[in-house]
Amino acid sequence: MIKIKIKIKIVLLSFIVAILMYPRTITFLINSIKDFYIARNLSLNAIQSHSPTIDTDKTRILFIFDDGWKSVYSEAYDVMKEYGYKGSVCIIPSLTVEKEYISYRELAELYLDGWDLLNHSYSHKVNLYQNTDELLSDFNRARRWMDNRYLAKSSDMVVMPYGEVNPYLINQLKNEGYRNIRTSNNIIILDGLDTSYFPIKAINLLTDMTEYEVISQLKKTLNESKTVLLILHKIGDEDDEFGMTYSNDKLKQIIKFINEHNNDFEVITYSQLF
Repeated sequence: MIKIKIKIKIVLLSFIVAILMYPRTITFLINSIKDFYIARNLSLNAIQSHSPTIDTDKTRILFIFDDGWKSVYSEAYDVMKEYGYKGSVCIIPSLTVEKEYISYRELAELYLDGWDLLNHSYSHKVNLYQNTDELLSDFNRARRWMDNRYLAKSSDMVVMPYGEVNPYLINQLKNEGYRNIRTSNNIIILDGLDTSYFPIKAINLLTDMTEYEVISQLKKTLNESKTVLLILHKIGDEDDEFGMTYSNDKLKQIIKFINEHNNDFEVITYSQLF
């Protein structure tokens, strides 16, 4: 019995020493175990693909959150849920371990609740417009990450880092089986041998844009049967100095307006368009 107790103490002491000497390794192991259980839960609750009926007489509204900032989960999610609305998050897998971004567990929660997760490349590197091979590889890596973690529904729908797409990349993505490409102001449909543009109106909700300006633009789309993308990044009251943070209170007013005019507007996710 004494020997067993000594061995247990040695194991515990070794574990403590390992934590002190290799904290990153231990953190990696713990996170890996957590990810395994999240993936298991997703696999057991696989989302069944379906094509809900969309009212073509209404203006379609899509809430698109670029980059997968944590505040989308902590702030916007509850506001959207209050009205039964779903959004679409453009995720960067390499950043899901960073505290400012939505974690894998939180992405899984959004996904199981019917939100779309779109492929925004694995690392969102700068200056890859001309280097289409590397950017294609980055999209493929993100798709594998999403597929392997049971977040595959829209992993073949890409969102361009920094908004612009090189024409050569369009054919490369089409050859790799991607379904569409979202740029800063349009959507390109990749359908077999054909490439076409899906008509949209993109409204970028930047820090200095008031809710009244957004509502005014939405009113202009009434009875026009349009598709409007409301594109956001961070949600919060503090300016990030880049003009990309949008006030939660202003977002609430916009959502409230849309809900009050649900005879004219229909909130859908990105994948529901296709």
